[in-house]
Amino acid sequence: MNKKIVLESLAKALDSWVRNASAAQFWQVHQSGGLGASIEVDEDILRVRVTLGGPRNALSELGKTDGRLPVTEAFLGSSNAAWGTPPLQGSLAREQWFLSSELAQEHARQYLAADIGEHQEALMRFVDDWTAGRGAAP
Repeated sequence: MNKKIVLESLAKALDSWVRNASAAQFWQVHQSGGLGASIEVDEDILRVRVTLGGPRNALSELGKTDGRLPVTEAFLGSSNAAWGTPPLQGSLAREQWFLSSELAQEHARQYLAADIGEHQEALMRFVDDWTAGRGAAP
């Protein structure tokens, strides 16, 4: 399987995951990372599915901020009243605030999409690791 095709499919799957992830999934990625992907090839059919959790890999740190609030386009230009004052980092109240704040979730969505875009080498490393695991030539 051509690595370029696998890389493009992985990028599309990540984009789809970012667009469709739940608030709880974003919270998990925002707190501790953990993205992964499964890649399956059946003859000439390629299936890439983004997963959350599982073994650490080249994608695992994407989107992770350790709970810090990412500054994204959703935040720029908005007033603090729209954002509200988030509870202390590490508190259960902060998780509840995040899960109920559409703006915070939009920040997480934008941050993760940007982080994926800025760390294309992580995607390539993931594909290289997958290729090596299959015993396939590049």
